[in-house]
Amino acid sequence: MSNSIYSTTVSPAGIVSGCSGTTPRWNKRVQYLTPRSRLLHSQPPPWSQPTSLISDSMPSQPAAPTIESNPFISQSNPSAHLPSADIINALHHLSNTLEQPPIAPPVKVCIPDVFDGTDPHRLHHLLFQCRLYFHSRPAIFKSDEDKINFAMTYVPGMVQDWLQVALEQEDRGVHHTWLYSWSSFVKEMHTHFGIPDVAAEAAHSLDHLRMNPDDRIAIYNVAFLRYSAHLQ
Repeated sequence: MSNSIYSTTVSPAGIVSGCSGTTPRWNKRVQYLTPRSRLLHSQPPPWSQPTSLISDSMPSQPAAPTIESNPFISQSNPSAHLPSADIINALHHLSNTLEQPPIAPPVKVCIPDVFDGTDPHRLHHLLFQCRLYFHSRPAIFKSDEDKINFAMTYVPGMVQDWLQVALEQEDRGVHHTWLYSWSSFVKEMHTHFGIPDVAAEAAHSLDHLRMNPDDRIAIYNVAFLRYSAHLQ
């Protein structure tokens, strides 16, 4: 038994109906497009349009602002609105300050003991303490005059009287070179208030140097080195 042709009709509402035949068979594919779909299919896709049309429809990026386009900058003198040299120097100084490492606190050093001239052996101790203080404050004691003025504040008594005479002579035009040179000042102090013959006293102390039974070897070695240093 042969199959009959199945006919189709499309209503305005989009309903497909068919009749006749016990075994229907489609002779073609029926597609129904609504008015909206017809409008979409009637327009070509965006990728099929020319490149010029697509680029023209895309919004362009805004241009970078310039001095000419800024209404707050005078067109006659644009450099008047630039940062001044003082501001630039202040910012540069601030950046250098922030980059510097923190300053370490100064080393605590004991101040020298006073020397009044009564004990010649204490002069060497005063000068040694002054040297330690100078090394711990190099930014303060940059010149020999700074060192001499500091040492003169720790010599009361007859040493201070001697220095007072020398300073008064300076005011009257009698100059002393040892007031401006640390090495000359040390030599002048030893001449007037130190041990008269350092080498002879060192040799005498070295001859009588003995090590006591309860002393350590380090005490004897230090004393030997101190006395022998004055003999060289």
